[in-house]
Amino acid sequence: MLSLREGYIALIPFFIVASLITLINQWLDIAAKGFDHDYLNQFNQLVWGLFPLFTLISFSYHLAKNIKIHTIAAPILVTSCFVATTGYIFVDDQSLRIDHRVGVLYTLFMPIFCCYLLAYFERTRAFKIVEVSTISLFLKKHVNLIFPYMLVTTITLLLYPFVDLAVDYVLSYLALEQLEFSAEDKVTLQLLGAHLLWFLGVHGDNTYHILVSSDLSGFMVTSELINYHFFSTFVILGGTGCVWGLIIACLLLKKGNHEKHIAKLSAPLAVFNISEVMLYALPIVFNPYILIPFLIAPAFNAIISYQLLVNGFIPIVTQESIPWFTPVFVNAWILTESLWVVLLQVFLIAANVAIYYPFLVAHQKNNMSGKALDMLVKRYSAGRMIEDQAESSFATHHAKQQISGYSLTEVTDALNNGALTLYYQPKINPVSKEIVGFEALLRLVNPDKSVSGPWFLETLGEHNLLHVIDNFVIDQLEVDLDTFAQHGQYPKVSFNISPDNLLSGGYKRVVKAFSRFADQVEVELLESSYIEDFSKTMSIVNTLKSNKIHCAMDDFGTGYSCLSVLSKLNIDTIKFDKSLLPDQDNEKAAVLYKNLADLCAQLGFNTVAEGVETKEDESVVKAANIGCVQGFLYYKAMPIEQAIDIYGTKIEN
Repeated sequence: MLSLREGYIALIPFFIVASLITLINQWLDIAAKGFDHDYLNQFNQLVWGLFPLFTLISFSYHLAKNIKIHTIAAPILVTSCFVATTGYIFVDDQSLRIDHRVGVLYTLFMPIFCCYLLAYFERTRAFKIVEVSTISLFLKKHVNLIFPYMLVTTITLLLYPFVDLAVDYVLSYLALEQLEFSAEDKVTLQLLGAHLLWFLGVHGDNTYHILVSSDLSGFMVTSELINYHFFSTFVILGGTGCVWGLIIACLLLKKGNHEKHIAKLSAPLAVFNISEVMLYALPIVFNPYILIPFLIAPAFNAIISYQLLVNGFIPIVTQESIPWFTPVFVNAWILTESLWVVLLQVFLIAANVAIYYPFLVAHQKNNMSGKALDMLVKRYSAGRMIEDQAESSFATHHAKQQISGYSLTEVTDALNNGALTLYYQPKINPVSKEIVGFEALLRLVNPDKSVSGPWFLETLGEHNLLHVIDNFVIDQLEVDLDTFAQHGQYPKVSFNISPDNLLSGGYKRVVKAFSRFADQVEVELLESSYIEDFSKTMSIVNTLKSNKIHCAMDDFGTGYSCLSVLSKLNIDTIKFDKSLLPDQDNEKAAVLYKNLADLCAQLGFNTVAEGVETKEDESVVKAANIGCVQGFLYYKAMPIEQAIDIYGTKIEN
């Protein structure tokens, strides 16, 4: 479902441009006015005839990305199987032709079948041709696709005729059992059929007219009104699903930032009955919270309007064709020349708002935001992004069999099979024992559901690929801060970013993500950031602070730890590394710890003690008047759900 959402969102520019060109051509009738643009008369048919192919490719690409198979090879495979089996593209007198009436539903089923089958065979060891890691990841991956590719193609081509026979049998049976439908029955069938197809992600109106007989796709609702005018004027106000009601309901939501933004984007297009942005970006496709109002709202409109029509309350004064893009209210006036019918549209839109609103509230409470859905993808795609950039890195590092104990192949395999996530280690006020904040720590959830630390960072650093991980951390933390806020919590959270990424422009992404979370976020910098480029680091820290993003020096006491730097730092917090804590009864170490803490306090820094694991450690940090502590003595890092449960509470002594 996530892949379908991404696939259709990727097609939004196509939907909009194709619809607008069709709208302008029909509105201005350019080709009929003597211009050399006759091809525009067929533009709508030609472009929408390619819609199944565009859908197939987009869905295949995003599904391949999300289940971690090759994002070019998989769509090519799916497209080849689709055109070879369905008859969508066929040979006629040595020419390739398109029959857009066939294979429409296979645009959903073919990618699912082929991509999951390819994923299974690709991960089966017996079908791997190359196992060695001495060649590049890029070459190895493509060579190992040969047998899976061959097997999926063979199975699909052999199975399709049997599937097609079964479908033909069902359709033939339904045709034999077809009953005589009244106008009201036909309205109901078109309403439910088209909207359910839209819910599945298929272009419902086009697909419905392709699948059903002409008797069900073009009929008279009354003796004066065809179904085309009935639906466009009285049922789907603003586009499929009564989009005007949905847009207004979104704008009325109290905290629906995502929904409001989509509604504002959709409104100018809804004026001309273009609803694709709302359908795919909100989304409505495969969204169970919106399905019920998506069916009820147009059904309500249809019932009310139909009864008013058959009882003579709506006067029809024209039989001329009214273009589908004619705005609401205007189409009612042209069709009836009645102010009361315009007011009827106002009433229907208001009713649609009332129908949609409670379901949108439920959707808002129980669904991920657009950003959160994006992060769900990124949790599983870090390995893919690293793979995409690893080919150039291989050219430089091919002579090294392993780096820091792990090869790049081992890292990408682990990331491809696991899921990145953020865990949160609580920070404790050592006096009040209250949980006052968290540090966001990167974790990898392995296929067996075990959780491991970021053992792969050193290898990625050697290959200059740490920015992929940094970007994930920033984006996921942004989503998680929204999640905290939804529970009425606004903790201060710190996180790490690699010095190279910070200095090369990564701070811009930090500002963009966290400037709206005033005083909640603290960026932890290594002292090496200052050593590498002191003036630039100072400038970046000032930029972050001007956007109400705090900064801390991490792991103080290790590495350089030049005391003279302390007098020049423009950060807010010093984090004392665990190595500074005294071993056993080392009184000198305890004195050093306390004096360092006093010095930092006198210089105006906040202090945080890391690695507090024993009561003896706690006694040292208390004696040093450290303002905040974290360590296994209190809590290990935990998932965000647990962090939400304990935030603001006090730990037991």
